[in-house]
Amino acid sequence: MNKLRILYVCRLFNGFETSVKLKKWDPTGVPTIYRMINALNMSENHNVKLVITQKSHNKDLIIPYLSKINFKKFDSSVIALSAINLTYLPKLGRLFQEFFHICTVIVLLFKKKYSCMYADNANLYIAAIVSRLRIVPVVFRVMGVYPAMRDIVNKKGVKNAFLKWCYGSPFSLVVCTQDGSGVEPWIERAINPNTPVHILINGVENYNMQPSENYNVFEKFSIPRDKFIILFLGKLEKIKGIYDFIDGFKIANKILDNFLHAVVVGHGEEYYKIKNAIKDHNSVTLIPRIPHSEIFQFHNIADIYVSTNRLANLTNANLESMSSGSCMIIPSSQNDTYVDIETDKLLTNNAVYRIQYPPSKQHVSDAIVFLFNHPELREKLSSNVYNESRKFISSWDLRIKKELTIIEGVLI
Repeated sequence: MNKLRILYVCRLFNGFETSVKLKKWDPTGVPTIYRMINALNMSENHNVKLVITQKSHNKDLIIPYLSKINFKKFDSSVIALSAINLTYLPKLGRLFQEFFHICTVIVLLFKKKYSCMYADNANLYIAAIVSRLRIVPVVFRVMGVYPAMRDIVNKKGVKNAFLKWCYGSPFSLVVCTQDGSGVEPWIERAINPNTPVHILINGVENYNMQPSENYNVFEKFSIPRDKFIILFLGKLEKIKGIYDFIDGFKIANKILDNFLHAVVVGHGEEYYKIKNAIKDHNSVTLIPRIPHSEIFQFHNIADIYVSTNRLANLTNANLESMSSGSCMIIPSSQNDTYVDIETDKLLTNNAVYRIQYPPSKQHVSDAIVFLFNHPELREKLSSNVYNESRKFISSWDLRIKKELTIIEGVLI
């Protein structure tokens, strides 16, 4: 088989910023992206050129408009395209930014012959223009459906009409993450009906989930051993329900005479507000970032794992919780938006404890207190979620291999 030469265009995610600063390829944050890049970079059958686009100005990471970065552990130089920030004309700045990114990528595609371009959802405009100009086949990557994406197919307006035109481009392939966000009905209305679409559930790490003798999570993060541990793991954003969790935990902890301890692992736009809100509460441990290899250690010590995510509940964090056999609390599905309808198909009520949507602090508190008082139910849920999730969750290696096989099948 001839080598596939792929131009991979992805957004500069938070988990890539440290790599850019240190010029050492060691990404974190979005495994479905960086694992695909790593697989292509190490593959003998593929030759990948990576283009990273900065979509928002970051004063802590100023990069030239167009720069080449030579990463350690990465075979070829990486091209980084900066954001354009016009302080007093932000909309005009974003317009110039997208035009600059589109033109640069098109020039790169004409300079060398590529088998295809792979682009994520943040680079929709690039993917649409390249696809409609038939420059090269385009593999378009959708990582779940957000409320703004539903507006495109449900609401009128010039902007939504343009975005719908972009999503309806003649892509050669669309690969979509099945995260429970209601992707199927959205795809039917947004994506070109002639475009092949594959919906894939993300994978999990193949780590040994037994406590390590060399790694004591209690001592390292000053987590009390004699408390009942409630775990929240994910982005600290309002839509992910972080305030519902914190406030619900406080109510439950008061009811249970301060016998609980919350461990919150994650970062996001609400991080510093959360940090300030819990500064006088020694019953909450806040951990901004940890290596992915250590995530299962937190599931090992948790008595209950809580997801208050209003967008979807087949997320990376939740899949890892399922694979760990955690006792899980998640919100119920939403019939109007189809959010977590697929989750309901995959996980029965014998595997997870569902609370009313939208999740509130009272729902969270009631669920924690109820499960605390019913240890047999916790044990049953833990066992069942582990067994049921094994039917649909694979390792990341198998998950990425499946996507590569799909891409090769379309292009070759």
